[in-house]
Amino acid sequence: MTARRAVVRWAWRLFRREWRQQLLVLALLSVAVAATVFGVSATYDLVPSADARFGTATHRLELDRAERRGLDGQLAAVRAWFGTVDVITRRAVPVPGAVEPLELRAQDPEGAYGRPMLALRGGRWPSAAGEVAVTDAVAATFQTGIGGAIALDRRARTVVGLVENPGDLDDEFALVAPADAGPPTAVTVLVRTSAERAASLPADAGGRLEPRPACHGAVLCATATQSAGATAAAGALALATVVLLLVALIAAAGFVVVAQRRQRQLGMLAAVGATSKHLRLVLLANGATVGAIAAVVGTAAGVVAWISVAGRLEVLAGHRIDPLALPLWLIGAAMVLSVVTATAAAWWPARTVARIPITVALSARPPRPKPAHRSALAAGLLLVIGVASLTVGIDAVHDQANPLLVIAGTMAIVLAIPLGSPLAIRAAAAAAGRSPVGVRLALRDLARHQARSGAALAAISLGLAIPIAIVIAASAAEHTAGEGNLSDRQLLFRIGDAEPLVPEPPPAELARLGSEVDQFASALDRPAVVALQVAVNPADREGRNGQVLRPAVVLGRPVGASTVRDIGVLYVATPELLGRLGLDPATVEPRAEVLTGQTGELRFANVSSPEASPTLQPIQVSAYTSAPTSLITSNGLQRHGWQPRPAGWLVEARTP
Repeated sequence: MTARRAVVRWAWRLFRREWRQQLLVLALLSVAVAATVFGVSATYDLVPSADARFGTATHRLELDRAERRGLDGQLAAVRAWFGTVDVITRRAVPVPGAVEPLELRAQDPEGAYGRPMLALRGGRWPSAAGEVAVTDAVAATFQTGIGGAIALDRRARTVVGLVENPGDLDDEFALVAPADAGPPTAVTVLVRTSAERAASLPADAGGRLEPRPACHGAVLCATATQSAGATAAAGALALATVVLLLVALIAAAGFVVVAQRRQRQLGMLAAVGATSKHLRLVLLANGATVGAIAAVVGTAAGVVAWISVAGRLEVLAGHRIDPLALPLWLIGAAMVLSVVTATAAAWWPARTVARIPITVALSARPPRPKPAHRSALAAGLLLVIGVASLTVGIDAVHDQANPLLVIAGTMAIVLAIPLGSPLAIRAAAAAAGRSPVGVRLALRDLARHQARSGAALAAISLGLAIPIAIVIAASAAEHTAGEGNLSDRQLLFRIGDAEPLVPEPPPAELARLGSEVDQFASALDRPAVVALQVAVNPADREGRNGQVLRPAVVLGRPVGASTVRDIGVLYVATPELLGRLGLDPATVEPRAEVLTGQTGELRFANVSSPEASPTLQPIQVSAYTSAPTSLITSNGLQRHGWQPRPAGWLVEARTP
């Protein structure tokens, strides 16, 4: 232990004396750590949180006052079942000169679960009759501010505050006191309970109970209790590990240079009795020192950069950002990863230098290059394992991937690059016999310093491989003219812009939209206009800006124990649509619920049904992703109690 402490102190003195020679490695590691810390912090704070819709609740219950009577009885039943609840009422009021109505919301700012859904930007909360607080967009629409007056629902109200939903800056509404709300058109009840208790809610309570998403918007979804931001930040850290691996290869080349520069000093240390472990410890301590300094400098730079730009990203993110709400444990993991990366980069040069004979080390001559056939064999084996793991782990047909096989295959291919680099250096030097003198000397000099050249070649190769792999993957995922989302002779007009949520426009508005579609289609070559309908569950609804939206039933494919990948909404198989797709209505089987061109196991993705797997009838249709390729029959509608709703128009012309 005494000898090790002395060796570490000696390594520290050497680093202080020669830190300028390692400035490149220090800068690269610091930049990598800064980028990692910035990326982790940005991902953690930019991912939208479910607090915008749930607050601190675990479930929200939607009660539609327009379709249900006895709202007080429903609320009493919900309170009796869950205990503490937070009630939010909504009512759509018309705005003169505007197409969309305004949501008049009544909510207690100090409610049990809804406090994260409200923030006061100025003034005070409304507390008496005739008082209202508005969002910034509503204030701009009415050209008013605190102390001004606006007329809502034929009633004058005084603006006493400016409010917002900090989790969703696009949520525009006017807030009134709960006692001044008036009869609502929709009611949201926030509750905090277990999944078992929520699932056993009595039927007389009514409404649609929606659970809080566990990993909404996350890159990875590991556990049900994991935060969406923390999960996404962990995914960003995993991606940054690949960048740190690239930096480690460059750092390894730098540590080889340091080891060769200190070769005579290390030979003197070995001559006075230092063992191979002591010699390795010199460079390992140097690598750990470089990693620690880079971790501190890079973390400080990344945190300062994030704090300086966080406020400017709120509009882009659509929610308020606390720049000091940092994932400390992930930042600490990035710092530890920096130290581990630098130490690992110094391990191989340390191992090589420790094996150099003392006389060779004192002469300061480069060691004789070792045969590269063993490392080449290992590189070939890792390459085969990597390709096989990626081939088996990625199922392009069912759009599934085995994360363990994908990670193992990627790491195997990455590790094969540095192991195969020495053989490439030797092959280039062997082929330099008939080259010009300058080229021959350069290649043979690279072969003499095989360890340093191999590390540099591996770093450059991996640096080129990453963008090339991204370009190839992006090109493979690009839709060609034959497999786009629609044919070049088709147009799809959707009602609304939040598929699969379908609005319910009044008949006059629906007729006006249909006439506009006909006007568009009249400019095409003999177009065929087909009205599209989707299947909706009449018990499901969602309010947005005072408008009632109903989610269309979506067909999905199971890709895990509890994960279903959406394939597309189910359009109603009307005779007109069947004729346009070239299908004879007489060929539809009476028991069939869904007509689809998809294969494999399918189920309803967004409805709670005891029979989630429908009765399928295969059909031959095009593979366009946005065209109607999955249809629900009248038998399917009647069996599940769903209703057809107008969703848009499909226009098909004779020429592109």
